[in-house]
Amino acid sequence: MSGSSLLAAGLARAHRILPRAAGYVHTAMFVNTRGLGDPPDDVCPLGAHRIEVNGVSRVAAVYVWGEAEPTVLALHGWGADSTTMSAVVNVAVHSGESAVCFDAPGHGVSPGSQATITEYASAVVEVLRRFPSIRTVVAHSLAAIAAVSAVAESGESDVRALLLLAPTCSLSGVLDRWASQRRLPSGVAELVARELQRRDGVPVSHWDIRTLDLPTSVRVRILHDPADESVPMSDAHDISAGIPVQTLEAVPGTGHYGIIASDQMRAALAECLRTTPPDPPSRKTSQCR
Repeated sequence: MSGSSLLAAGLARAHRILPRAAGYVHTAMFVNTRGLGDPPDDVCPLGAHRIEVNGVSRVAAVYVWGEAEPTVLALHGWGADSTTMSAVVNVAVHSGESAVCFDAPGHGVSPGSQATITEYASAVVEVLRRFPSIRTVVAHSLAAIAAVSAVAESGESDVRALLLLAPTCSLSGVLDRWASQRRLPSGVAELVARELQRRDGVPVSHWDIRTLDLPTSVRVRILHDPADESVPMSDAHDISAGIPVQTLEAVPGTGHYGIIASDQMRAALAECLRTTPPDPPSRKTSQCR
């Protein structure tokens, strides 16, 4: 066990005596974005244009495939990066659309090793404002909360379809599962929630897809593996019970990450693009540099 793990374990046992320290250390673990490895090399993905963006905190650039302004936005899950959404990009491009991806704050080539849902959602809001041509958003796992929040906040957005892949329903649920998997005392999860509220300015309970006021004009489709070991399919059922969902499809055998490149995802996205109003012609994007 590493020194940091030993410290966290000790503070978990002593959380009532040292609540501030326990809350800080375990929050740092909860919001860590580098659990799957070091940042990748900062190179423009094959076939993409790199476009510098201003006003997006801790996101320097986005990647766009296609010559027109993008109509499809792909959002990667927690601890991953935009390269994990390449299958989504391929479906969009082969359907005659233009797609955009970016590395969320603290993810991929974006700086930092920690982030919050508030930062991710804020980045999505800014990208939607920069590219009002976006009609369809595909989000994986925890990014589903950021996507729904951003679309709800962007009243001027023309997003008409959300495709959620193995989505989490609420940040509270994610935190509870995270604490349970580590067998942390219940008081530690409460300290993490308190620290997150201090950082974000909103309680953890705010981040719940069912209460984020997604416009009813946005069609929602959900794909989820019933045997998903990272995010249970009960989250998908909770979402569909709380907001209008056009389709909830079980996709057994894909797993939490395999669902992104599954045949079911490809078919669902292709259907979304066929039934979503096209984007009007617009200017071409900048070339990769």
